[in-house]
Amino acid sequence: MKIVISILIIVLLSFTFIQQPKPAQKPIQPPKKVYTDTIISYRAKPMLAEKQSTKNKLSLLKINSTIKSFKVSKRHQKMIVYFGDTFKVFRIALGGNPIGHKTQRGDLKTPEGSYYISYKNPNSRGYKSLKISYPNELDKQNAKRIGKDPGGDIFIHGLWWENQDPKEHWKTNWTLGCIALNNQEIEEIFNHTELNTPISIMP
Repeated sequence: MKIVISILIIVLLSFTFIQQPKPAQKPIQPPKKVYTDTIISYRAKPMLAEKQSTKNKLSLLKINSTIKSFKVSKRHQKMIVYFGDTFKVFRIALGGNPIGHKTQRGDLKTPEGSYYISYKNPNSRGYKSLKISYPNELDKQNAKRIGKDPGGDIFIHGLWWENQDPKEHWKTNWTLGCIALNNQEIEEIFNHTELNTPISIMP
């Protein structure tokens, strides 16, 4: 009788062990996908190497088609030249009294407003030059109202003196109201500029 009871106990224990459910396993999480293209596209600040590469490319950029327009920022002492489907930025020197719009002859101010290239001089004092159509009608009216001569002869031109540093000349506003580049830069611009090309000069 004891043997029979023992056998029954062993059978019951075996049945319980077999029917016991296996512990649930945690589902395996798939690895997170990293969208590297998005990271590159939306990175807030480019790496230093990228900045240097972009700067080198811009410095090698040459104007290779007719210039569409000029935009000057007096505050930043820069002129943006638009051509083809791109642009090139030049550092510039301005008149010796650069703040404010030119109102009269001899005030050493570079004018502000919308003008155009009215004349090309290949043999000017400033190596080569492009005449800006200052004064326009509004400039003439304002000068007449205050009883002054509005002045004129405002150009984009090259350097005046042989001892001027072509890389550093823009650090001083040395013109009489004109916009100055170095000789290599005015040569590049001069060759691709036509009459009536618009130029916008901002404060």
